[in-house]
Amino acid sequence: MLNWMKNKAEDKSKENATDPNLFYALHQNQQVERLEKIGRAALGEWDINDADVTLIKYRENAVFKVEPAKGGRFAMRVHRANYHSDAELASELVLMDALRQAGIATPQPITTLEGLQFVTYQHSEVPEPRQIDILGWVDGVSIGAIESQSGKADDHFRENHVMAGQLAAQIHNFTERWTPPAGFTRRHWDEEGLFGDDGHFGCFWEYELLSDDQRSLLLDAREKLRGELSSFGKSPDRYGLTQGDFLPENLLKEGDTLRIIDFDDCGFGWHLMDLATSLFFLAGTPGMETALEGLLEGYRSRRPLPDEHLALLPGMILARGFSYMAWAQSRAETEAAKELGPALVEGVCALASEYLADAAATPPTTETRPASAPKTPRPLAGKVALITGARSARGMGFATALKLAEAGADIIMTARTSGQIDNRLAVTGDERFKAFEDLVPQVLAHKVRCMALPMDVSNPEQVKAVVASAVETFGGVDILFNNAGTAFASAFTETTSEEFQNAFNINVMGMIEVSQAIITSMIERGGGNIINNASIYGLGAAPFVSAYVMAKHAIVGLTKTMALELGESGIRVNAVCPGMVLTEMGDKEYEMIAGLEGCSFEEARDALAQQNALKRGAQPEEVANVVTFLATDSASFMTGVALPISAGQPAGL
Repeated sequence: MLNWMKNKAEDKSKENATDPNLFYALHQNQQVERLEKIGRAALGEWDINDADVTLIKYRENAVFKVEPAKGGRFAMRVHRANYHSDAELASELVLMDALRQAGIATPQPITTLEGLQFVTYQHSEVPEPRQIDILGWVDGVSIGAIESQSGKADDHFRENHVMAGQLAAQIHNFTERWTPPAGFTRRHWDEEGLFGDDGHFGCFWEYELLSDDQRSLLLDAREKLRGELSSFGKSPDRYGLTQGDFLPENLLKEGDTLRIIDFDDCGFGWHLMDLATSLFFLAGTPGMETALEGLLEGYRSRRPLPDEHLALLPGMILARGFSYMAWAQSRAETEAAKELGPALVEGVCALASEYLADAAATPPTTETRPASAPKTPRPLAGKVALITGARSARGMGFATALKLAEAGADIIMTARTSGQIDNRLAVTGDERFKAFEDLVPQVLAHKVRCMALPMDVSNPEQVKAVVASAVETFGGVDILFNNAGTAFASAFTETTSEEFQNAFNINVMGMIEVSQAIITSMIERGGGNIINNASIYGLGAAPFVSAYVMAKHAIVGLTKTMALELGESGIRVNAVCPGMVLTEMGDKEYEMIAGLEGCSFEEARDALAQQNALKRGAQPEEVANVVTFLATDSASFMTGVALPISAGQPAGL
């Protein structure tokens, strides 16, 4: 539950006779002086009775640095009157604290001696009661300040935006899976909240600085944008809790750490709007392209951002401009609005002209699409998939790599083979990866990125090296197909302990090693999918393959346990249980069975095929289709499933 505030009137003997209009007519320094008084009066609630108080920023709120005589540093916010309800402010502080506890560097809300998140005070020299809170001090220099000092879009500038993109993705990943407490409430920054008739900041078209022609231009763009955003929709992959004010000035860099402050406008909105906000004041400048490249690189290293979504970015930047202009219009009496207003009008009108021109240049389409059709034929665009045991052109691993690539995923193929792990940027059919020289081009034909690396799943050091390379190159992994495995036939009484151990190490421990190494990356990217290749013999048994049956039963059990433990982190874990599949590994199995049964290879293969309803073996692609289904949102409510792909083949007992 949210812990709110208490009201306290300071100097009750004096009637507050100050009119709000008269207060805002005062010079900014006079306003700050009075707001500092009400802030100082509240400090005792935090047991701060002697402190230096210095103004940091006065725009929406008055933000002061507080340095108590007894030590420490804090930020005190004296909030704008009547902007946020008590429940909204309490919710902001809860979100900030939740992000901080999740490892995202945000200010720590400091509770009062009574355990309250904030207090509301009134002072005779300030017309309205003011909410006041205190936050832990955050060190660092705003990347906005760093950028202005650099004077050009240099490597430092780009690096800052890569970090900013990563941070935005981390926030969106967290909020997508976070369950807010009871009482949580924040505004929606959708088309109505940004530029509707009852927009949160007001109506931009009422701004007195606009000419009639400018007003007409902006209203035309508004109508076009409203339709575009409405069609885009609000599904969870694009809309949710956002920071809301992702400006460079709110991003503080210290060393290799980037911290985020000012959640005053956090709320529900399009994820893309945080990126649009970061770019708005760079529109039309030489640094815009570099900043965009950096943001996208950083964001996509932590979270998918399909090109379909990115196409909305110009409209999102314009929507942000509308909201800023509405802010200036509704706060025209403030020094900040007076300073920013003329530049906002010029900049937003330029954006609107470009937006409408681009729309007019796009030829209309006569193509119709059923309402039920997916918005994209590549449901895994922006995802990264790692497949183990993918060296064979006739294997389930490689077949799955092709299917996932067809669905839009970038591919990392691994297999036990000779060669060294190469941590350099990879991938485009590079001659360095000889083991996969015939396979990589087939994946690349689907217009995705592909990396191929040697990896023995039973070797923890190789596994760690490959995962590190995947994170370095692609930013992480969203989909893991644990396909690597081994099988051999032998009577139970003749199977050695070493053979049992080897079967367990490759089939089970290898799966465990890779999964454990990759889970952190998946959590950072907001979740993922792990699909384990078990077998129909993980659901039953067969003679002469006791070691294999043992290992596959273990995989099914681990799959269910992993699903229970990882679901809260947004990771689904399922297993596929193929029956007879026509692979190179299957051929070896038929040869071994033929030797044990005293029959030919063909007889052994055909006898096994007769055990299923379709009287044939599966092609690797038929298993790959199911794995791909499990990796997509089409299977979004499936986890802990061991799915037979066996044409009804019974699996003994």
